Amino acid sequence: MSEPERDGRQSAASRFSVLRGHHAKLHVERDHMVVNVKRNIIAGFQRQLGTHDHAFKKAELEVNRLKRELELVKSAASDGDVDYDRIAFALEEEFDPRARELAAAPRQLEWANKRLTTLMNVEQTAAFHGRYRRLAERLHPDLRLEPNETASNLWDRVREAYAAGDAPELEALEVMAEDLPDMSVDALSQTELDVRIARLKAENWKVINEIAAMRREWPFSLANKLPDEKWLKSQREEYEQKTAQLLSERQLLAEELNRILDTGTVG
Repeated sequence: MSEPERDGRQSAASRFSVLRGHHAKLHVERDHMVVNVKRNIIAGFQRQLGTHDHAFKKAELEVNRLKRELELVKSAASDGDVDYDRIAFALEEEFDPRARELAAAPRQLEWANKRLTTLMNVEQTAAFHGRYRRLAERLHPDLRLEPNETASNLWDRVREAYAAGDAPELEALEVMAEDLPDMSVDALSQTELDVRIARLKAENWKVINEIAAMRREWPFSLANKLPDEKWLKSQREEYEQKTAQLLSERQLLAEELNRILDTGTVG
């Protein structure tokens, strides 16, 4: 191998190493957003605004159910036969799944409080993510030079441990990963190395764009708002206003429904 060829290969190997490290970093960042940041933001939302959000959604569901009930009763009354058992069954089919979701709200608030009081401290978090990044660089399928079933199985367990926040398991898996053979680019031809560099570049751009898109979506868009007391106050007031409007509408709809059921006439 000539000196220019050797220099070119060393440069390519260096670029490949940089891209591998960057890919592991991006992978950890994306997983951190989904597994930790997203859940923490939702937990913060539940703690700060969950009660107001639940009251609004419950009133909204009740209004929508009453509107549908009125529609079915009016239709039946115009035909001269209000079969309320059939109407009740139709309403149950349409609205009960959502009602069961809303009934779970107290458990969501309990989950939020538990999560926010059991978070790792700064040092623990840094160590946990650092270990996950090292394991990602060693085990991630995109970064291994050749398929390895043991590495693949270990990677599956690493991801499960990370999602569960199981620091002792992740530490044990890092120790186990030491037994895997080291990867070297020496066995790759220049062409293979260039192909892998191009592939890693494309993958890195893909993950960068995914992360950027996620940051614009709910609940990530709330990250800088939840600590703002003025914003929280305005949100609570908005929830209360919209809920009050829905409750007033619910009262009017209930009165109209009762009139129709009592008199059997449609106004």
